[in-house]
Amino acid sequence: MDAPVIVVVGALGAQGGSVVSAYLASERSKHFRIRALTSSPSSDAALKLAANPRVTVVGVDLDSPESISAAFQDASLIFANTIFNPEAFLKEGAAAAQELEASHGLNIAQAASKIPSLKHLIWSTLPDSLRVTDGKYVIPHFQSKIPAERYLSDPKNGMESKTTYLHVGLYGSNLERVPYLPIYMPGAQKYVITLPCSPDAIIPFVGDETLNVGLIAEAIFNQPEKTVGQSVLGVSEHISCTEWALALSKALEGKKTPTTETVFIETTLESYKALWGQVLGTEIGIMFAYFNHLQERSFGSSTVLTPADLGIQASLRSTEQRLQDMDWETLLA
Repeated sequence: MDAPVIVVVGALGAQGGSVVSAYLASERSKHFRIRALTSSPSSDAALKLAANPRVTVVGVDLDSPESISAAFQDASLIFANTIFNPEAFLKEGAAAAQELEASHGLNIAQAASKIPSLKHLIWSTLPDSLRVTDGKYVIPHFQSKIPAERYLSDPKNGMESKTTYLHVGLYGSNLERVPYLPIYMPGAQKYVITLPCSPDAIIPFVGDETLNVGLIAEAIFNQPEKTVGQSVLGVSEHISCTEWALALSKALEGKKTPTTETVFIETTLESYKALWGQVLGTEIGIMFAYFNHLQERSFGSSTVLTPADLGIQASLRSTEQRLQDMDWETLLA
C-alpha cells in the first residue's frame, strides 16, 4: 500500500515550513510522504527541501483551480495557509490584497472538496473581525480568510466533517520587521515599541512560529475525533504589550546594542497612521485596536480548543524563547 500523503500549501512560508519540519521530525508521522506546494519551485529553499527523500516539491498557482486540484490528488491530509500578498497590499491597497487572498482561499477550499482520498484539512484562518465586533473593527487580512471558512463549514460542500480551523496568533518573530521593529530613542537611551493600544492590552502569540505551528497541526491531525469541525487556538500564550517589551529587554541582555531597556508606549490610531502611512498604519493599527477591545477574547471563546486540550502545551516554545534566538545585533544595527 502506498504511504499516505500530507499536502502543505505554502510549504516555504513560516506556517507551512513549520508543518513540513514537524512531519520530518516526528516518529509518529514518519510514514507520511510530504508534498510541499510552493509558487517558487526553482528557488534555493525549494531545491534544498526537495533534497529530502520524503519530500516532493510541487509548483502550484493559487489563481488556477486546475493547478491546485492536480497538486491535491491522492492527498490524505492538507494543511492550507494563504498570505495577504504584500506587493498587492502596498501597491494597490488592502481591498485588493483582501480580494486576492480570498480568491486563493476559495480556490483551495473548492479543490479540496473534490478530492475523494481527503480525510482531514486544516484551514489556517483568523477571526471574523467584522462579525465579532459588529463592524467596529474590520481587519482586511483577517477578513480575507473568511470566504474559504464559510465554504468549508457549509454542509452542502461536504467539508464540514473534514475540516479544522486553526487560528494562528502573532509570530514571536514579528519584532524583527516593520512596523513592529523597535525604534531607538538616543535621548532616552531606550528602545520603544509603540502601538494604538493600552500597555495592558492582551495579545495572542503563537510563540515560536518555526516550531509551534507544526506541533499544533500534527496534534490536530492525530486527534480527528476531537478536532474535526472545531476551531483550535494556535496560541502559546497571551501576553500584554508591556510583557512583550520586557521579553525583548531580556533578549537583548549580553548583546552589543546601545541598551537593553525596551518600553511600550501607547499611541492613538490616528498618530499611528501618521507614522506608518494610511495603508500600513491602518491595517496594523486597527488590528491592535481590535486586540485592545476584546482582550483575551480576540481569538475565540471558551469553546475553542487549545494546545493544552490537545496535550502539547508543554512542548511549545514561548515568544520570549523565540526572541532569544534572534540576531538582534544585526536587526537593530
